Amino acid sequence: MIIDFCLGTITLKTSESEPESDVDSPADPSPDLYDFPGLTRVHLSAPAINWQPDLQGLETTILRRRSTRSYTGGSITQAQLAQILDFAYHPEHYQAQGLDAAPDYFGLDLIKTFVAISGVQGLEAGCYYYAPQSQELRQIRFKNFRAELHHLSLGQDLGRDAAAVVFQTANLAAAITAHGERAYRYLHLDAGHLGQRLNLAAMQLNLGASGIAGFFDDQVNEVLGIPVDDAVLYLTTLGVPA
Repeated sequence: MIIDFCLGTITLKTSESEPESDVDSPADPSPDLYDFPGLTRVHLSAPAINWQPDLQGLETTILRRRSTRSYTGGSITQAQLAQILDFAYHPEHYQAQGLDAAPDYFGLDLIKTFVAISGVQGLEAGCYYYAPQSQELRQIRFKNFRAELHHLSLGQDLGRDAAAVVFQTANLAAAITAHGERAYRYLHLDAGHLGQRLNLAAMQLNLGASGIAGFFDDQVNEVLGIPVDDAVLYLTTLGVPA
């Protein structure tokens, strides 16, 4: 049943009273931003994660998936980060393995992704915007944010010791204006969906992952250089499990 749901042979129906979304499903990823001359760009290229015949690797990973409780502070490779982001944001790369190439989202085009890098081999520490269409990291802040991430995540060591922290954000005012007040709820579901894909990919690569929903919202934007009109929906820590 787990694999049937992943393949899309089982679907979840909403209540009959639930209004239909204004957004065509599935939504395309957010258009690439921060396309400025001279910006540091890192193209991410790595082979797709192998989920094994009949997706047995995926089923095993789903069953053993747990939120990581602590990290060593060690580094992960650039290829590992590339594979994790690829599985989350490019499901079409996994169609040949039998996965749904277009999972259902409310508004993936409304979500922006930023990655705070603290310990990824070959990448300078700092905050990067992830351009999903180009599969690029574009650096917007140049600093090791370990101490700040510890504070921003309400003093949790997970933020400090992670090799990378992925942030999903959205302009809620614009989303609500376009799609109504329920957009607030749906965008959090989309961010959670992305977070779970990040988590599964990390587990399959024998890395750790843990989502964090408690953080100092406004300070995240200020410290990392995220647009002030964006609300941080969710963050996922990635790293070497202790």
